[in-house]
Order: sequence, then structure tokens, then C-alpha cells
Amino acid sequence: MVRWWDGWILFSVISLFLLGETVVVSVNVLPYLMDSYQELSLYKKPLLQLLVFGVGLWMATLLATVDYRRFVRSSVCYLLLAISVASLMAVLVKKALLGKTVDRWLLGYSLQPLEFVKISLILFLSHYIVRKGGLRRWPNLLWAIFPPVVMAILLLLQPDRGGALFLILMTALLVYVGGVPIKVYVVLVPLVGVFIYYALSSKGYVAERLSAWKDPFLDPEDSGYQIIQSLYAFARGGPMGVGIGQGLQKMGALPASDTDYAVAVIGEEMGFMGVLAIVALYALLVGRLLWHSYHTTEPVGKLLLFGTAMNFALSFFWNMAMVSSLMPPKGIALPFLSYGSSNLLASLLFLGIAQSVINHRESTSSSFSKISSTVTLSKQA
Repeated sequence: MVRWWDGWILFSVISLFLLGETVVVSVNVLPYLMDSYQELSLYKKPLLQLLVFGVGLWMATLLATVDYRRFVRSSVCYLLLAISVASLMAVLVKKALLGKTVDRWLLGYSLQPLEFVKISLILFLSHYIVRKGGLRRWPNLLWAIFPPVVMAILLLLQPDRGGALFLILMTALLVYVGGVPIKVYVVLVPLVGVFIYYALSSKGYVAERLSAWKDPFLDPEDSGYQIIQSLYAFARGGPMGVGIGQGLQKMGALPASDTDYAVAVIGEEMGFMGVLAIVALYALLVGRLLWHSYHTTEPVGKLLLFGTAMNFALSFFWNMAMVSSLMPPKGIALPFLSYGSSNLLASLLFLGIAQSVINHRESTSSSFSKISSTVTLSKQA
């Protein structure tokens, strides 16, 4: 019998969204409520976020009722890959036509293709690895990493070095559990190292961010400003926070306070306990996905669940490290917590596909028993 949702996954997602919605209201509504409460534009962001969450959860629920094997057919996977590449190229065309130096969105600033590219990438890699019986042969491995490398190059041209690096890291994790021998990494790790070095050390604003990360107080009014304001927010919050709506850093001092730095706002207004709640909820979400992946016998479903878990785990560690200055500032949204319709909708669709695996794994395990016995997903020497 198909159930709607895993209770723990749904609890963690709704709880994280409510925390994020609290940040959106605190940043965009509460400071201006006394003077502008009659202006409908004041409530645009929280209402839009709520609407996207409702629609996304409904779409995810529909996906959860569909057998996930429909999503990993060759025709579907390659179609989604083609759409993903086309959308990234469309961003570059839009950037050239408008004469911008940086552009990562379609349709103004309301649709970021990167968030949906992640879904197509996980679907493709899960399908391809199992269809080829692992990636122990070099041709299989090279064809598996070819699409993500193309996508990463297109992201670099936007430029979005953080997004490109995110896709490369996700790909590395999937191909590792997909059966790549350790000796392959002797060749691949240096190449990835060169890519990371280029992505993080090239001239321009990235170099400025690296310098600011090393010592933000060398340039506190410019390149180091954002990092310093985030640290101030955490320091001011203390153990219990100053109270919802009472934070000061969001009042112009901390840029992107409801998107990339939403955790800093929670750190100031809800204190260490608020940040601890985020950590616990993400541990529950990722842990539950990994638990289901471990107990799924069908290889494609196992990889889909693992890839979904890694998407949220990487986003969590990246964002938390950024706001606490453990890594250079590069905007990676924290799913369900950061404001943004593309990330929120894509994250819910991710979970809808994962829930489909959970719902249908019992019925598919027997039909795939012969395949799973011949396909190994563990690395071999």
C-alpha cells in the first residue's frame, strides 16, 4: 500500500520551512509593519514563499504516488539533460543580449536553472550507473561525467563558480558509490583539484572573496563586510537570541539576510538554540533519507535516495560553513530555510522523487532482484 509521506521527513521539511518563513517575515515585514501595514507589497515575499511551498508540496505528493521507474527511463533522463543544458545556455544568451557581466536567472530573477539541473543530474547518474553495471570501465566513467562537466563549464561562464563546484562534488559522490575503483581517483582527484583551484583563485570578485575570508578585517567596509556582519549576528544572539523581530543586523547591515544568510538572522534572533534546531532538523532529514537508501535493495532507487540526501547535506554544510566564515563566501541557498522560489520548488520535487522510491521500493525489489544481483554498487579494488 502506498503511503503519502514518511512522517519524519515531512516533519523536518515543514519545521525548516516555518523557521525560514519566520526569517522572511522578520526581515521583510516586521521592521516596517507599524508604518506600512496597509501596503500589500509588504507581504509579497512571505506570501509568495508560502504559495510556492504549498504548490511544491502538492506536486511532490503527486510525484510520490508515481512509480519512480518512470523517471529513470533513458528517454526521460536524456530529455531532462537536454532541457538542463538548453536552460543553462539560454542564461548565457540572455546575459549576452542584456550586456550583463553576471547573470544566473531566466525570466528576470524568478527562475534559476541550476536548482532544477541538480534533479536531472541525479536522475541521469542513477540511471546510467545501474544500466552500465557500475563504472569500472573507463568509457562508462567518462560518459557518466561528461554531462556534469558540460553543465559545470556553462555555469562557469555565467559565472557561477560555486554552482559549478557543487555539481562536480555531487557527481564525485555519486560515481564513488556507483562502483568506481579507488585507483581511478588517483587520476581524477588532481584534475578536480585543478578545477577547484581555478574556480576559487581566478582574478576578480572570487579572489576578493578569498582575501576577505582569510582576514575580513583587512577590508571591513568592502570585501570583508558581509562576513563580519554575519559573525556579529551570531555573537549578538548568544545562547537564546535577542527575540524574533528584534535583530539589528538584518536592518541593512547584513546583505542577503533572508537568502544566503538566513541562518545568521536565526543565530541573532533565536540564538544558539535556534541554530541547533536547524542542525537537528537537517540531521533528521538527511539521516532519514540515508536510512531509506540503506534499506532499499533496488540499485536505482538506492542511488536516487543517496543523491537526494547528498544534495541536502552538501547544501547544509556549505551554507553553514559560509555564514560562520569556515569557507569563503559563495551563495548557496539552504533548502527550505532561504528565501527563493526556485530552490524551494526544486527541493520539494527532489523529495517527491525520493518519497516515490520509499513508497514503491517493496513492490519493485522482487522484480529487480535479478538485476540487483548482477550489479554491484560498492567500490572494488
